Amino acid sequence: MKRDFCGKLIRKYLSEDALVYCSLGSAGRTWRAQQAPQPTYYGSDPMGVSMAMALGLALAQPQREVLLISGDGDLVMNLGSLLTVVGSNVRNLKVIIFDNGRYETGGGQPLAAAGAYSLGAIARGAGFPYAADVVEEDKAEAEIRTFLGRDGLAFLALRIDHEASPYPPAPPFAQVEERIAFMQWLRQ
Repeated sequence: MKRDFCGKLIRKYLSEDALVYCSLGSAGRTWRAQQAPQPTYYGSDPMGVSMAMALGLALAQPQREVLLISGDGDLVMNLGSLLTVVGSNVRNLKVIIFDNGRYETGGGQPLAAAGAYSLGAIARGAGFPYAADVVEEDKAEAEIRTFLGRDGLAFLALRIDHEASPYPPAPPFAQVEERIAFMQWLRQ
């Protein structure tokens, strides 16, 4: 599957009042390209912190649905964060991981055990009440729609193709300006 195909489906089925946290790199670039209406926080370095950051947002905004959109490289840098999320008893966090078996933003190096693991199985083992992998493109739309319609903590890994991920032109606002705008929106 192509990452942008998945991004379009996420935008199509995600509630407009959800909050989105995007990890650095390809996941954030894909979501930015969707020009989605949801308030979005675009994370930056270091790799491995997006799950904890999204958890913090979900805990700070318990009345809002929070969606983390991240990559497999970011997740595997801190697999222990899955346990922290489950242990927090958070109910308003959903996690979508683009899984291409590579540290794509860092140069495309393969992840250890690429092709042999199931991120859904790892998340289920950590205690996520719902966790799945989507491998086939013809099942993606139904799975994403169902996943985003679920109540409670959930995890979905989308198997995507390895593809070039060039950096686009800079966004219209500096990162600090985007963060300030996001924080101001949260105060409303």
